Amino acid sequence: MDNFAGGIMPDPSKLSTASGQLGPVCAITGKALKFSEAIVLDDEYVCWEAYIEATGASPSTDGKEVGGLKLG
Repeated sequence: MDNFAGGIMPDPSKLSTASGQLGPVCAITGKALKFSEAIVLDDEYVCWEAYIEATGASPSTDGKEVGGLKLG
């Protein structure tokens, strides 16, 4: 089905609202994502964990604990 701009509508099976907003589903793990946390890999959305596993990439910096912050 074409939309008004002439493009193809997204496949609804690859979208989810489980995170509280519309977003993609990881093509590898099936995890519901927000668009802000999704990574595009070979024309599909994947989560960070799946990206690392599929590419062998690693973070360029090391995390550190910061005291005094209330996260969560």
